[in-house]
Amino acid sequence: MANTNATTAINPKLVKDFSRKHRLEPPTAEKVLWLSRALYAISKSPISRDFALIGGSAIVFLYRDLYRFSTDLDLDFIGNVNLGKKGTDEIKKRIKADQTVLRKIARDLGMKFSLRGTPVDRFVQYGLEYRSEYTRTGIVELDMSYRYCHSALGPVSRAWPLVLESIVPSFKVQTLKPEELYASKVTAMLEGKEGKRLDFPHHIGLMFKRKVRHLFDVCLFAQDVESGRFQVDLQLLHNLVVLFGLTRIVNFRYFRGNAIGSYTEDDVRDELRSVVPRGVPIPKVDEMKWEVRKFFDRHLFNWSDPEHRFVEDFLAGNFRPEDLFGGTAIAKGLHAMHYYKEILGKMQTL
Repeated sequence: MANTNATTAINPKLVKDFSRKHRLEPPTAEKVLWLSRALYAISKSPISRDFALIGGSAIVFLYRDLYRFSTDLDLDFIGNVNLGKKGTDEIKKRIKADQTVLRKIARDLGMKFSLRGTPVDRFVQYGLEYRSEYTRTGIVELDMSYRYCHSALGPVSRAWPLVLESIVPSFKVQTLKPEELYASKVTAMLEGKEGKRLDFPHHIGLMFKRKVRHLFDVCLFAQDVESGRFQVDLQLLHNLVVLFGLTRIVNFRYFRGNAIGSYTEDDVRDELRSVVPRGVPIPKVDEMKWEVRKFFDRHLFNWSDPEHRFVEDFLAGNFRPEDLFGGTAIAKGLHAMHYYKEILGKMQTL
């Protein structure tokens, strides 16, 4: 494993300087530094090639201009499209092997490694605890999923933007393309009594936490896409939302643009303000809902005949991604993914 500079302390002066530079409260700045250090170590470890960073950390650190900071890590296993095909013991064996690597990383960094809760539905939560100068216990939450086991578009490598040579050297992180990251974030926003999950039946899994941050992220994304400040393939995003929605959420075909969750100003106060730099405006919740609703209606929930055909085929037990992606490499690759075969089986029981 590469040198992680674990002997260099994350001291109060370093935290104070980082906090001032990025206009953050010191406890948040401290956690971001520890998060960066842990991710650097993971990226240099033997398991790095099998995981992709997703969620808010991937979006705000790797693609956007740090309009907010993320304080946890979501890693999605993409290293073996058939993981679990031979049974649950295969998954448990892989999780145990990864835990061995993570324990060593934590020990080398002077952090305490802990399992948070019981692994369920191919999902494991860990805590990387550090000695904090500001709170009783500082913890970087690390969530790891072994549910999908693939990337629809294939992984990419992006440079981590926070480089402090004393503790975090320059490094790159494996992640997903923005269309895939935002498609997952959109499906994570959909909730309500019709929002029963197919992928994580117990509502425990990646992208289930801090939902007001999903709203904030998608609102700013929508504004920047509409204005041309951020470029994505909207048709590809649209197709991925249909694919992910139908294969992850029961009755997704009935959702429309009003399925944006029950967010309040209290959620903003409790979950969002602490990670948004001072001076970055946060719109009112109703304003964000309206922006997201318009974006959804315009770009994501206006289905064409081929998309309706994809839904009808799937409900009939036929997975035909070519209805969405034509005869492309994306469609051919999706046919080989074990996840969709599993989900078809679940659909038949429903």
